[in-house]
Amino acid sequence: MAEVIEIGVPIEEIAARRERVQRTKRFETTDRIPVIPAIAHRFLVPQVGVSFRDYYSDPETMLRTQILAQKWLMENVRTDAYSITGAWVGAWTDFQNTFESGSLGCEIVFQDDDIPWVGPGWVKTDDDLKRLEAMDFVHGGINARQIEYRRAMMNVAEKYPVRFQGGEIFYPGANPALTHTSDGPFGVAGDVMGQVDLFLGVYERPDFVRELLRIVTDKLIEWLDFCWEEEQLPTPKDFAWTDDLAVSLSAQTYRDLVLPYEKRLRFNFDGYVSMHMCGKTDHMLEIFADDLKINELQGFGYQVNLDRIASALGGRVVLIGNVNPMLIHDGTPEEVREAVRQIIAKLGHYRGLIIQDGNNIPPGSPLENINAMMEAAEMYGKYE
Repeated sequence: MAEVIEIGVPIEEIAARRERVQRTKRFETTDRIPVIPAIAHRFLVPQVGVSFRDYYSDPETMLRTQILAQKWLMENVRTDAYSITGAWVGAWTDFQNTFESGSLGCEIVFQDDDIPWVGPGWVKTDDDLKRLEAMDFVHGGINARQIEYRRAMMNVAEKYPVRFQGGEIFYPGANPALTHTSDGPFGVAGDVMGQVDLFLGVYERPDFVRELLRIVTDKLIEWLDFCWEEEQLPTPKDFAWTDDLAVSLSAQTYRDLVLPYEKRLRFNFDGYVSMHMCGKTDHMLEIFADDLKINELQGFGYQVNLDRIASALGGRVVLIGNVNPMLIHDGTPEEVREAVRQIIAKLGHYRGLIIQDGNNIPPGSPLENINAMMEAAEMYGKYE
């Protein structure tokens, strides 16, 4: 048997974290407000000493790096994260925010020292729309690579057994996740058309943009349905997605142009639904709750007014956020603790609050600043 990768966290602690987070998501009272820093692979891969180019070039390297990166996180970061399996936190086919556009004709640039980036958009004409609609989104581009990588990870899963202290051995590579989230209809449309051209099109070519959004949404749903079948995922179907680019639209434009396609995507799922949108989303909050009927707003931006989100969503939607990532990067532990204190003061009494950055902690952020979030939750986030 291969050498077991031991994660230095007791299994009893993992169970306590799970209970704390799950009760919080049911708006129940817990011992304290949970904390889950959003630390992605831009931060984690360098901790393992692997280059990004090697990480993305080989599925076994990707699997091994993910496991060792999560071991580092759980042993060094104070968090209520309780699992290392599944997308974003364990064995998964990780091509970041490129997998959709990279399966719809966009060039994806793989770098030595960073995550991949999307090249220029190409959909400009009606003929381009026809070409886009004819593409095999499931078995082409980055998605074809995801399927290949998933099967390769499964073939080497037994080489990487993992165990929490006192727990059973498990194999993260035995059922790795395809990326069954989405960057959203408007975000993916921005990639394939080009963001500037898309925003111009909103006002100059709205019918063209609507047709682009229709095609993109059809493709996204086709891929997600494939993931559920391929991975034998449970039902009701939980779903998490984002549409960061849409934050720059007015609420009225979003309702008129984008919301019908967001709803088609969202209501393809009947389980627990989580949405993320970076930036100042104050003008969108009622749409999230009333039209999209989300259960959770993940990583809501540090720009969001706390009184505004308390009034619109407090007690209705699980709120995860919103410490300024650059404060975590450049500030002091005292400043981070004060930011968390303010969030708890405004939102804690509604229950359903999880402290997180808003959103995505930058590489190079000091551990003492990241861990100050948990310190503040222990100081100010205990329920009487």
